[in-house]
Amino acid sequence: MSPSPSEGSAPGAEGSPADHFERLGQPRRWGLDRDALEAAYLARAQQWHPDRFVDAPPGQQRQAMERSAALNEGYRVLRDPVRRAEYLCRLGGIDVDSSEPGTGAPPMEQAFLVEMIERREQVADARAEGDAALDQLRAAVEDELDEALDEAVAALEAGATPSAARALVRRRYLQRLVDEIEGTPER
Repeated sequence: MSPSPSEGSAPGAEGSPADHFERLGQPRRWGLDRDALEAAYLARAQQWHPDRFVDAPPGQQRQAMERSAALNEGYRVLRDPVRRAEYLCRLGGIDVDSSEPGTGAPPMEQAFLVEMIERREQVADARAEGDAALDQLRAAVEDELDEALDEAVAALEAGATPSAARALVRRRYLQRLVDEIEGTPER
């Protein structure tokens, strides 16, 4: 027997949860229990798996496919610490993936942008010096990546979404620098 469309769902559009946290029964915060998140995902994924709705009317089949896709996307976002922080910023009114004034990623200060240009020159110099220099530079930038995420998390916990978004944008620049050090194409 197929579950009813509203079974196990929280309030929201057409009976579906409004966001990834609700969808997976998790508190809306950065710090989540990974085991609880996985257990919630597996239970809901089983409940809404489209194979359970093969004999259901087409509307319920479509709803099961939509819910399953939304659960999968929610789990991908919430299990990744950086994507989770970016999502919390989006829920707080700032989409770090957008350049829209007022609601998009905050512009970075000129001094930071100049620093990034200088850092790229350091990458070129380190590449000329050899692997040891590249490894040392990579380690330093990876430490800064961690610091930027820590700063974003602290800002989110303090309710300072703009500061969190700024730290996440800075982290993206640093990630591009690591990618350049590793010879990885830009994301």
